[in-house]
Amino acid sequence: MIRVLIIDDLLDPTFVEEMKRTIEGSFAGEIVEPKHLNPVTLLAGASNREALASLLQAIEEEAKGFWDVVIIDVNLAEVKLPEDQRLDLSLIIAERIREANHSATVMLYSGTLSDHVKKLLGGAVPAEAALKKIFKGGISQFVRRDMVVREVLSAVDNPSWLLRVDRLLMKHAGILVGPEEAEFKGRSFADLAMAVRRQDRDGQKITQLTAEYGIGCFADLNS
Repeated sequence: MIRVLIIDDLLDPTFVEEMKRTIEGSFAGEIVEPKHLNPVTLLAGASNREALASLLQAIEEEAKGFWDVVIIDVNLAEVKLPEDQRLDLSLIIAERIREANHSATVMLYSGTLSDHVKKLLGGAVPAEAALKKIFKGGISQFVRRDMVVREVLSAVDNPSWLLRVDRLLMKHAGILVGPEEAEFKGRSFADLAMAVRRQDRDGQKITQLTAEYGIGCFADLNS
């Protein structure tokens, strides 16, 4: 299954169905599951600090699951905040997603991308602080809204190393680690995939073991 998380303040982003059809047409036999989160709905009309904290927590919880790609609208115009805070919110959302999920590809998009990039790097938030948020959020690129479908398809087709590991573990999510001497005995592959996403100590170890055993098997086959 290919999963795409969309964070957009529109009730029904027009590109979602096209994106689903395009990816399914390119990956025969794969089910594509897009999920749309609307920050306006999650805020329920509130804009105080507690409501924003609740919004970010809800998005972070969602991000803990498996996602191939996460796309975030830069201009969350329907969120009842001043413009500079709305622009900063998209970067904060990206940061919170990356804290919970190191494997998914994260993109920001907008219909008027060049204008919003200028505002991000030259608005009320200092450019240096905005750049730090961009790097911390692991944002792979900024995309025009009319290019979202193509770029998501490209990201799905060219996953990062961590996403490849995450995907492969999730393909066998129900398997339990069985050998008595195994370090992760009794844990499901789905649980191991979540550790890879978090990149905690276990997640880093699993990623390392995947590389070591993969290269070891390849070497054995060719020796």
